[in-house]
Amino acid sequence: MTSSKTLAEKTWRFPNRMPALADVAKEVFDWMADLPLSSRAKYSTGLAVEEIASNAIKYGYDDDQEHQITVHIVANRDFLEISFEDDGHPFDLTKHPSPNIERIVESRRTGGLGIELVRRICEKMTYAREGRINRLVLHIRCFEPHDTQLISML
Repeated sequence: MTSSKTLAEKTWRFPNRMPALADVAKEVFDWMADLPLSSRAKYSTGLAVEEIASNAIKYGYDDDQEHQITVHIVANRDFLEISFEDDGHPFDLTKHPSPNIERIVESRRTGGLGIELVRRICEKMTYAREGRINRLVLHIRCFEPHDTQLISML
């Protein structure tokens, strides 16, 4: 049931394949395009979808079988709620240790910051393992259109 503050909501189900994620990421951005949200909130939502789903695809499975990933987004006036479900390995993102950012920057290697960036753009993050399903829910605060505050990585 949606509340009177709900602007829109949509669900995407896709296989655990990077090309499918690329299509969904584009659909998410297209879906949000006309919603009355700041560009920062839209970008943060798209980034979260790409990072969380790509981690599930890359690290969630030991087999090459096709598995389904579900992303559900509810856009409210005050926040966006993004739910992820997959049947991959249990992985509680909320307990994942923060990386040593200075070491990553100094090593000039790629990767390693996605989870931390998602953690920093979220107001709230919850994880539950329900049977064989991982369920991660992110809350990203909606911002005024003129809000350009940077996200601190230090």
